[in-house]
Amino acid sequence: MTGPSTHDALIDLLRSHSPELRDGRAEPEPDDELIALGIDSLELLSLGADMEETFDIDIDNAALGSAKTVADLLVILEPVQRQGAE
Repeated sequence: MTGPSTHDALIDLLRSHSPELRDGRAEPEPDDELIALGIDSLELLSLGADMEETFDIDIDNAALGSAKTVADLLVILEPVQRQGAE
């Protein structure tokens, strides 16, 4: 992926899916729980679809379903981060 870093692109996606982050004043932290950010299971599926499109990857449904924090989403994106470092 070129352009913004994987982390920054994920933050942008989180802002578009989280009612708690939409105003842009709060910065999500890795240990923030997705549910506390207003991302329920249905919204997580939508976020996952946007992540797949943005990063041109396939995300395992089980991995996405078990994601509870922002850090969990970053773990899912580790292959993208490694690819960008090459």
